Amino acid sequence: MIYFIYSYYFPITFRNVISWLGIPYASPPIGNLRFRHPRPMQPWDGIRNATQPPNSCVQIDDTMFPGFDGTEKWNANTPISEDCLYLSVTAPEIPKQDKQRLPVLVWIHGGGFFSGTTTLDVYDPRTLVSEEEILFVGIQYRLGSLGFLFADSHEAPGNAGLFDQLMALVWVKENIIEFGGDPERITIAGGTAGAASVGFHLLSPLSNTYFSQAIMQSSSALVPWGLLSKKEASARSKDLAGIARCPIDDLSLMIDCLRGLKATQIMYLEWESPRLRIMDIPFVPVLDGIFIPDNPREALHLGGYKKVNILIGTNEDDGQPDMFYNLPDLFKMSENVSIGDEYFTKAVNELNPYVNEVGRNAIIFEYIDWSRPRSPILNRDALTEMMSDHQFTCPTIDFAHGLTGGENKVFMYKFNHRSSRNPWPVWSGVIQGEEIPFVFGDPLNRSKSYMESEIELSKRMMRYWSNFVRAGDPNLSLVATETRWPEYNPIQRRVLELQAGNNSISEGLDLRKCEFWSRYLPNLLSSTTKSLVNNVSLSLEENLEPSKNKGLWNFFTGELFF
Repeated sequence: MIYFIYSYYFPITFRNVISWLGIPYASPPIGNLRFRHPRPMQPWDGIRNATQPPNSCVQIDDTMFPGFDGTEKWNANTPISEDCLYLSVTAPEIPKQDKQRLPVLVWIHGGGFFSGTTTLDVYDPRTLVSEEEILFVGIQYRLGSLGFLFADSHEAPGNAGLFDQLMALVWVKENIIEFGGDPERITIAGGTAGAASVGFHLLSPLSNTYFSQAIMQSSSALVPWGLLSKKEASARSKDLAGIARCPIDDLSLMIDCLRGLKATQIMYLEWESPRLRIMDIPFVPVLDGIFIPDNPREALHLGGYKKVNILIGTNEDDGQPDMFYNLPDLFKMSENVSIGDEYFTKAVNELNPYVNEVGRNAIIFEYIDWSRPRSPILNRDALTEMMSDHQFTCPTIDFAHGLTGGENKVFMYKFNHRSSRNPWPVWSGVIQGEEIPFVFGDPLNRSKSYMESEIELSKRMMRYWSNFVRAGDPNLSLVATETRWPEYNPIQRRVLELQAGNNSISEGLDLRKCEFWSRYLPNLLSSTTKSLVNNVSLSLEENLEPSKNKGLWNFFTGELFF
């Protein structure tokens, strides 16, 4: 039996909720445990205080736009520390006579694998839990090199952050019944890097028994920024060591040296590697042959994934606000942004550094608006569309398509509503993360002055998501006025478009653009050059060949055996 002091909340809606905050699920990964896979938490005696939110894992604040809510709201809001492997549980207060085991939603936060924390206000689950009577678990996991440094040894085996998530899932499976949750109805969910993580769990044989369905928002295991080969991951680790003036020829000495540095110092040094090019994230998951046993595209093709129901989708402009960070000279915090022909071509070249000239010309041809080919406004919008398609939309659609054809059901959405509280320039559209407040019920907070149509949209989305958590089908107990969400299949490819007012159904949405990125462009490049589309491309086996050294990870000791 687990005993905690918990927090009792009176949320903005009708039902009170109870939260247990900062529950440790693994031993603190400090000292000689830095970079290693997590170790189980040692039992404690007595009652543990669970009324304070946990530390955020070590990360660097986004200071690109100081004081701007569009970025500040994603910065860590609790102290950062390596001692961060905690989870929090929120449950509705239900009278004893009505109590049944509740379905569980486990949230894996996003942030590009280098930032983020489940304690953010945008992930406040109290309204969702109160309105929909589900149980919510938010988990923390290590970020950056602390979570994903790879030296191909038990000292730094890579994917520590994913193993953190897995150990949290094990904890939930074994203990959630004590909080009123149903261990047979666990849905894992996440946005951007959290969604990519969910994709890796679907593909990993280690995760199979710890969840029963999955939700993926704005990413998948196929995103070009989310996975490295062992060769590339090792090179980046040695780059970091070299920049930190640590020895690189002896891996044991290298790791010892890196363990002697302050965690925040390491996080800053990560971004100084000369290997990094535009859009690169220094440390992300690696194709280790253990947690991620095979190339994700190949695994999908061969059916090497867990056959569960999936809810998956993207936002209209997921490529924003990345454009502000990668092309700051062109994309400024202004409503008067336009891009002429010369700068449009230059931007396409910069955003696609691994593509040859023939390929870049093909990209320009595909995305330029030929009805007004010299329009600076349309050029700006075309770059955003290109970024969104390549980095988010098409990898997500490809993943969804790869999951179809079996007994499991796939439900796909496109979120098209720009929030009235969005502080970014209007032209930036429906940006990455825009759907999250609507899933969590933020518009129901009347003090925030959302429009009535947005409140209704949020209620619909909470109902869709919670229905899926309850039964693997978003259409459970819909009212007559709500749009029925069709299954996504390889033939019709029907997608629910979520927007204020009435939802709508589209068929074959974004299909041409995604065929361009997944088939036409790779074929064009292979016929014109031997260079890779991307040095971390998931579509090319040369870079992501399956590991020849498949070890076993022992949950009881947290060790990787080779």
